[in-house]
Amino acid sequence: MFRKYGFLGISLIIFAEIVMLLRIEPFATWYIPFVWSGYILLVDSIVFMLKGNSLLSNRPRKFLHMALLSVNFWFIFEIYNQFIPGWGYVNLPETRLATFTMGSLSFATILPAIFETTELVQQLHIFNKLNLKIKIPTNKFIINILIVLGIVFLVTPFVIISPWMWMFVWTGFILLLDPVLYLFHNEKSLIMLVKKKKLDRIISLFIAGIICGFLWEFWNYWARTKWYYTWYLTLPPIFRIKIFEMPILGYIGFGPFALELYVMYHFIKLLFSKKILGGVAGI
Repeated sequence: MFRKYGFLGISLIIFAEIVMLLRIEPFATWYIPFVWSGYILLVDSIVFMLKGNSLLSNRPRKFLHMALLSVNFWFIFEIYNQFIPGWGYVNLPETRLATFTMGSLSFATILPAIFETTELVQQLHIFNKLNLKIKIPTNKFIINILIVLGIVFLVTPFVIISPWMWMFVWTGFILLLDPVLYLFHNEKSLIMLVKKKKLDRIISLFIAGIICGFLWEFWNYWARTKWYYTWYLTLPPIFRIKIFEMPILGYIGFGPFALELYVMYHFIKLLFSKKILGGVAGI
């Protein structure tokens, strides 16, 4: 059954498109949180229709935690953006409070959008029978090496100022945090999923990142208040060919970005679980 708030989602997307095209303020400035809220409501309704449950309908508390963590996760990446060439923003609201509010609402949609899209991709059951014979070594030495590599990846961008460092940023938290999840025998660990041949979740996350990445760039391109990229300006001309505001090369990062957010989320869940901090906040 398609949930009623799915129609609200469709209405929000249509409303956002109209006010953006007509430049009706203040709604045009707040276009991104409007359109992405509509997308999340719509996709959640489709997921519920396909599987009989969804984040908003059955796990609203989890959805709220995702939204709050999403804001904090993105502010981490904004810190990296201050050190290495990344992106900037134009036509922000006039006051800092309005800018912070709009930014937070926009950032709050990132993680829910990834998870909702992942759920939708999984419901297509395309990868359920995928059974690649992958054997990965998981002894303590390898796990420790991965953790050390993760630390190196996350520290290096503060030392070496280069746009190529974004490859380190979009993978560093996976290398650092997923082995920790695995050491705690967490079923959500990417390593654990590979060992148990549950590759459909990993592939669905990766594809969800690509889908959301395309939509982020598509909707951003037409927006009044938008982001633009600076990281590619020092690269050879062949790497500067763009689809919307994003150079084609940059789309490669959306898949790992989705996996990274997934790992970060489940690490925080582990951190605040009874195993670590006694279930604080019940994330």
